[in-house]
Amino acid sequence: MNNGVIIRVRGKGPFEYLLHDGMNRIEFKHPSFFHKGSSIQLDLSKKTVTVKEIPDIFQEVESKIEQNLKLKRIEVKYGSAELEAVSRRLFSAQELQRAIYVKFHGDADGISGALILNKFLPGFFMKQGAAVYSVGDAMRDMERMSQEYKPLLILVDTGSGQDSHAAISLMKSAGIEVLSIDHHPIYAKSKPIFSKIANPWNTDVDDPSSYPAGYLCAKIATMLGIESDGLERIACAGDKSQVLKLSKDDEKKALVLDFAATYSAFGSGLDFYSNLLANKQLLDSVLLQAEAKLEETKGKLKGIMKEQKTKKALLYTFNLDSIAERREFPTKGKITGVAFDIVNKNKAILVIGWGKKSIIFRMNDVAVKKGLGADQIIKHIKSSLVDFVENGGGHARAAALRIREGYENIALQEIIAYLNS
Repeated sequence: MNNGVIIRVRGKGPFEYLLHDGMNRIEFKHPSFFHKGSSIQLDLSKKTVTVKEIPDIFQEVESKIEQNLKLKRIEVKYGSAELEAVSRRLFSAQELQRAIYVKFHGDADGISGALILNKFLPGFFMKQGAAVYSVGDAMRDMERMSQEYKPLLILVDTGSGQDSHAAISLMKSAGIEVLSIDHHPIYAKSKPIFSKIANPWNTDVDDPSSYPAGYLCAKIATMLGIESDGLERIACAGDKSQVLKLSKDDEKKALVLDFAATYSAFGSGLDFYSNLLANKQLLDSVLLQAEAKLEETKGKLKGIMKEQKTKKALLYTFNLDSIAERREFPTKGKITGVAFDIVNKNKAILVIGWGKKSIIFRMNDVAVKKGLGADQIIKHIKSSLVDFVENGGGHARAAALRIREGYENIALQEIIAYLNS
């Protein structure tokens, strides 16, 4: 006698079923039809297979799978219990053949993390244009996922901030489980909505932003016995993290992924990126294009950046709209990063690129170690200019604000006042 959940249905009668009881998968045939996800009691002890529907035991079966999984023990600098919990949930999700959707931030970190997950996780992988998971995103995903079997949404390098709270609340209301793998500060009210969280900000580790999502995905893969093939180094290079030793090759690949993501369609999958990394000739060709664009941008920046001393940091500002081109590389965020690389030195540095409806921050390690963070500045602006801020988020070294049009200069002056307070 076995109690379990039907995870696969085939045929037209007799129907071919696959049952999972939390320990084993059991195949059987029966003339009666049961939906995928049905909880049943199966008796194979007699010549005639006996099947009876029982109350839902999905969570019981899921729990058995996760408890019985033996993970590879590894050393991590933070949150091993969190990473283990996420690893177990991902394993049980594929064991139970759930509908898995992965939304990843469209940059080197998010793409690298998704490529790692794709090594062992079957599902639908879609690029998310920003680190904010919006209500519009949620509505589109609900339409796709609501008819699926036990849908699971995994947000990689996106969706942790306050501006994503309404969207993930909608997903939970729709009965869709949401799991987070991220290194952006996590909004307190969102914590209970996520079923599982792998996020350094949810622990007491020093400098949580420096552990990119791709790095976390690699640790999860290792726990499950899967090789990450060094993709976590590309993630770290893309986010300028120093938690791993990086090579010039890692930095080049990160630049290529950032360049490619600028032109790939919203919602695009992973094949384009994996093929790009595997084709050295194509990779080198794209790299030349990206580097040429960056050199051109550097030349433009040197003539427009303004330096200003403040009490908390040496501030550099410039108008993004005089350089950035819509839907072209480099993006506004990347341009601000290039400006930061030009002026970064061994003192507290903050670079702000501002333009129509946006203010983008880049800050160095010296400033962060002194207690100044881009996320802290955004928190202050959100509270002091409530009527002007549309959304904003990020982490200590990199963040962005979306401002109502016409109020950008007011916000910039408020930031300068904060730096001098």
